[in-house]
Amino acid sequence: MIGPHEGQELELMLVGKKRLAAFGDIVPQNRIIDEQIIPDEAFRRYVESGKIIRFQSEIKNYAGDLMRYVCFTLPDEEWRAHAYIFIRKQLHSKAVDYTDSIDQLIGYLLDYSQNDINDFLSQ
Repeated sequence: MIGPHEGQELELMLVGKKRLAAFGDIVPQNRIIDEQIIPDEAFRRYVESGKIIRFQSEIKNYAGDLMRYVCFTLPDEEWRAHAYIFIRKQLHSKAVDYTDSIDQLIGYLLDYSQNDINDFLSQ
């Protein structure tokens, strides 16, 4: 889900307006994903200071591609990353179908407003 926080995740997290930022892509042969896709360097000093918590999970999707998901949360909001990664695992294993309800839940985890979620679903 690409939403209204795109490119502003770190800034919003630092002022407490976003509790989870999630990024993901297919892992290439060299295992290096571009900083523009997963902004590890931008978040690094905040992770090292403990101001932000980092999670990573690699999941094979149903097509056999290895996907890397990196989540950043504020302290005491780690459950959001666990829930996000759980949803991604369920989707990639085809244990659940991708539905509007899944998008609503992901939007909620990412701190999108109900209006933003509704706008996304209407597209």
